[in-house]
Amino acid sequence: MTKSVSIVSLGCPKNLVDSESILGRFIEDGWRFTSEPIGADLVILNTCGFIQSARDEAVAAIEELLALKRQKKIKALAVCGCLIPALGSELPRRFPEVDAWFGPADETHLSETFPLRQISPAGGHGKAPFAKKPVPFRAAAERRYAFHDENRLLLTLPHTAYLKIAEGCDRFCAYCAIPSIRGRFTSKPLEAVLSEAEILARSGVKELVLIAQETTFWGNDLYGQPRLAKLLAELRGMNAFPWIRVLYTYPLFFGDELLELFGAENDSAPSVVLPYVDLPLQHCSDAILKRMNRRVGKSETEDLLARLREKIPGLTLRTTFITGFPGETDAAFEELLEFAEKWRFERAGVFAYSPEPGTPAAKFEDQIPEAVKEERRARLYEVLSRVSAENARAKVGGQYRVLVDTPVINDDGTEAEDFYVGRTAADAPDIDPVVYLTGSGLTPGEFCRAEIVDTQEQDLIAAVL
Repeated sequence: MTKSVSIVSLGCPKNLVDSESILGRFIEDGWRFTSEPIGADLVILNTCGFIQSARDEAVAAIEELLALKRQKKIKALAVCGCLIPALGSELPRRFPEVDAWFGPADETHLSETFPLRQISPAGGHGKAPFAKKPVPFRAAAERRYAFHDENRLLLTLPHTAYLKIAEGCDRFCAYCAIPSIRGRFTSKPLEAVLSEAEILARSGVKELVLIAQETTFWGNDLYGQPRLAKLLAELRGMNAFPWIRVLYTYPLFFGDELLELFGAENDSAPSVVLPYVDLPLQHCSDAILKRMNRRVGKSETEDLLARLREKIPGLTLRTTFITGFPGETDAAFEELLEFAEKWRFERAGVFAYSPEPGTPAAKFEDQIPEAVKEERRARLYEVLSRVSAENARAKVGGQYRVLVDTPVINDDGTEAEDFYVGRTAADAPDIDPVVYLTGSGLTPGEFCRAEIVDTQEQDLIAAVL
């Protein structure tokens, strides 16, 4: 009987692509995918270790899945992802019942560790040994090109897919452990990106979402300078994706050539780079930005924001901020509040600073008390949420192109009649508000024209025209 594999994917879309790639290799090897962990021969937990809350979530998931294993509801458990290099040898000692551990650089070998013959019908181990110790984390130079994403099993909606164009990070922000977890920045070669895009287009993907730790740095290790504009031009020239969305851009490398590609949405164009700019800024105070090692100051940031607002009609700006970074004074925080009010970001998130082990900022002496960090986070979130809701209300009466995602599901599990969830160009999947859409005969994955008739906080309510 064919063995079944299930996966629990935690963390960001970049982790989700890794999960899809892992599953794709298992399917190629003859395994059967099941979305429900209970009853699976093998469950894979792909973890996030970026901040303490993510590590806590991952540890809780390990405990939950091991409880299922003890109850013989699953036969084997493998744990991979960013938690492995973040916590290292502590994990196998703490959780000896886990059958295998894999760091981010070694997930391509996961399916090799679990050949079909290895798990007996009774759930015992076969003769081939499991990898009981974490595989040593490999440096980026040893895995110069470790992407194997062409044969993914997509876990997103069929009409939307992520395309990871790079791995690792060279930014070395003072608060971030990603370079030590994921290694140095490595671009996926242009040919590989286009090949993967062609596969996704043939599968019916309508919205292609480019992701990396920093998308605007793509190509620097290949061409000696960032070349995201070249990549976007090639993807748009395929005329295969009505929507191309770019996430995780960075202020330093947003030149005019790149800016010009983010055009206003054009319903008649076969493919557009959406006027959606995801620009994590983290702060605006020059003193805090310098301590964060962001390599960009407030004036440069505001110059870029002004150019984006001027040059991109219909722009949606998304950002994230950190409150309570070591040394953040009351004045610096008030400056951040004023900055948020001034630039009226359509989409924004805010996090209280989390000291990450091994990062420079964790060793700074002027740490902010937890209560102060959280109080500042709540105050900034209130401002950002209000502005986003005001931006939503300003759309009432307007007409927008909407991508239909799913029918609305009733409380009893049935599909609501003529009621759907969709998104405009201003709404990235999974992280942004949505459009509640009334109309008959709609199909998930199709585009429609709709008029915004009301709002529900930051979500839109619309009727198909």
